[in-house]
Amino acid sequence: MAERLVLHIGTQKSGTTYLQRVLAALSSTLRKKGVLYPTRLVGKREIYNHEAAAYGLLGTESFPWVPRHRAEAQRDSWQALVDKIARWDGTAIVSGEALSVIDATAAERLVGSLDVQRTDVIITVRDLGRVIPSSWQQHIRNGRSTAFSTYVRQLDQRRGEGSSADRRARWEADPDQTFWRAYAIGSLAQRWAAFTSSVRVVGVPRSGSDTNELWSRFVSATDLTAAAPATAPDVDLVAANIGITEPETLVLAGLNRALELGELPEPRRRAIRGRIVREAFVGRTDRGRRVALPAEWTDRVRAWAEEDLVELDETGAIFTGDRSDLLVDAGSTATEPVDSEAVADAAGAALALLGGLMPTEETPWDARGRRNRRASGSGG
Repeated sequence: MAERLVLHIGTQKSGTTYLQRVLAALSSTLRKKGVLYPTRLVGKREIYNHEAAAYGLLGTESFPWVPRHRAEAQRDSWQALVDKIARWDGTAIVSGEALSVIDATAAERLVGSLDVQRTDVIITVRDLGRVIPSSWQQHIRNGRSTAFSTYVRQLDQRRGEGSSADRRARWEADPDQTFWRAYAIGSLAQRWAAFTSSVRVVGVPRSGSDTNELWSRFVSATDLTAAAPATAPDVDLVAANIGITEPETLVLAGLNRALELGELPEPRRRAIRGRIVREAFVGRTDRGRRVALPAEWTDRVRAWAEEDLVELDETGAIFTGDRSDLLVDAGSTATEPVDSEAVADAAGAALALLGGLMPTEETPWDARGRRNRRASGSGG
């Protein structure tokens, strides 16, 4: 049985994918130093995190965006992860960013299933001034078309009023409250502290380009300085979930609205969005400005961040980093309207890529988002 479990639960949009890819790249090195980061659970396919395996334990009840058949298909992966940790004598690391959204009942079940007496939870967190724009652009990348100001207003309504205890109770009881279960950092730390040996919070450096500083803080917080190198190896930052800019997000939102009027299956829509991001957006010389908070919401979001930081202090969680990194600064606000030429440039890049990609009436899509070649009579 592992002597210690480091359970990294995210949050999303906090450099989690980057850290997971670094850990996966270092898995052999760490293993020689007595630290297990499993990258192979079932078969020969290697994975870089353990989120999908957790679907097999907690299912659609905790992860409503995961189809039941996919969750059931991961049961063996979760059991393999449990077995590997049970056979390990040193420190084991498990990382899944969506674990930050699960409620207290699911968190207790997960910790109990892994069954390591000393379990230290690690939370990586960014300030709300950066999280909310990142969350909105991911919302659009997932196929939605909600305007940013509307999106923030919805977050305001879901956060609600009342005492912190009242809000936590509402967030626990409502399955749709995934955002505030994850990003109200004081509440998140308190939830996991009830079942674990310690909760340690790592603040993501305000400069998003300083990835090695994030790695350094993570290593310090996890007490792995003797096993992990001070400098992280290079990893594929595109694969590590690089964001898109505001002009690019607006283009995708418009595309999503247009596709809602047609019959193109969602798997095909998702494939088109992914290809646009990878091949049309990423790598452009001038991509436009990053997504920033609407000016009229900045003070409100700043108040949320300050309130959550006070609650975090009350939990006794161990914090690594600069506390000011969790506050909302002036740089989080969009002070001018988005540049229409930047939007046009992004749209042009997308249109150029999609030339010849969309199907005609003679080549309809099947239910899985592929060209129906029998219907079209085409073999090529």
